Amino acid sequence: MNKHTSKITTKSIEQSGLPNDYKKALAEYIWNGFDAGATKIHLDFDANELGHLASFSITDNGTGIDIETIDETFGNFLDSKKRESAYTDGFQKGRKGKGRYAFSTFANSCSWLTTFEGPDGKLLRYSITINKGDLQNFIIADTVIVKNVSTGTVVNFQNFIDLSANLLSNKEFEDYLSGEFGWFLFLNRERGCKIFINGAELAYEKIIGDTEEVRYEIGDYHFRAIFIRWNQKIGDRYYFYFLGKNQKEAGKKHTSFNNKAIDFHHSVYVESPFFDNFHETIEDDPVLEFSGKNQAHPSYKALLKALNALVSDKEKQFIRGVQADKLIGDYHDRGIFPPPDRKANDLETVVKEIYCAEPRIFQSSNSQQSKTLVGLLNLLLATNNGHNIVEVIESFTALTDEEREGLAEVL
Repeated sequence: MNKHTSKITTKSIEQSGLPNDYKKALAEYIWNGFDAGATKIHLDFDANELGHLASFSITDNGTGIDIETIDETFGNFLDSKKRESAYTDGFQKGRKGKGRYAFSTFANSCSWLTTFEGPDGKLLRYSITINKGDLQNFIIADTVIVKNVSTGTVVNFQNFIDLSANLLSNKEFEDYLSGEFGWFLFLNRERGCKIFINGAELAYEKIIGDTEEVRYEIGDYHFRAIFIRWNQKIGDRYYFYFLGKNQKEAGKKHTSFNNKAIDFHHSVYVESPFFDNFHETIEDDPVLEFSGKNQAHPSYKALLKALNALVSDKEKQFIRGVQADKLIGDYHDRGIFPPPDRKANDLETVVKEIYCAEPRIFQSSNSQQSKTLVGLLNLLLATNNGHNIVEVIESFTALTDEEREGLAEVL
């Protein structure tokens, strides 16, 4: 057994901004597994009838932790070796070296049993242990040669703090994992990337409402864009993510959509060799070719234009195909619409078209305001003054030429 000391104190580690929630803490260990090239992550726990945990582990089939670099990985803090790597093992999320200490949120000790391939091709196994009260020190057991096993790491947690089986098996935890990892699992589904909780595969697909893959050829470059609309808010995900080799994130940019409060939760992931040597700069001025590419590159600008058109079309489809019908149903349930007559279908059509043009007109209104607006629209239709509806709407909000023409055509 060998004792190693990291380059920071326990107090400094605790004050560094470790996850304050067990869900975020566990996500760190799952990301570490995927960072190590894993395709399967297993969360396994056992508990008694009262839900008290007897055991809990996270297992991955990644490359393991090379003991030759242990002082550069476990020995450093906020300066993880992964930050300096070429991300050759794929997308890497945990780059600050905090993940290994996250257990202190919910457990008093943690151990890693890891298997890796040595320089001579032999499989080597050893364990690492860290205790909550002594975070700067970690104990390493002697390395042994193993056979007929695969590389990977098993993280075992012991002496739990306010963590129960119910917290690991409830819908809230599954929804969190789906939101945190759903996009990654979807993009890497062909590699077979999956998460399991006590043997049951995480059904992340349920939070995906719509997807589309689009390929662009711009200049000398090919781009593969994946649009995803989420059925629920999953955090700050309204970005274009630009990924290079092995899904290394080269940059991201706000999509500027979902400003209409319509629950249009979405992300766009763009993969291309174009981003292998792409660096966002403070200024938008072009950079010299030998120093890489930045946001001033003509192909990048053309790509953004195409991506904005894609998301705009998707937003319109979502409003018309999902949210507008939901609004009509809600108005019927709340009695916003007047008693049905021969003009009822016309009124619904007009309300739907106006909602598609500007959702905020209806979403920012209370029931009385909604009744007033719908009553006014109904009156104009009943008196064959439908042509004045455009003027009424423009008194609420400005319409684009396209929206004005579309509404006028319906009327």
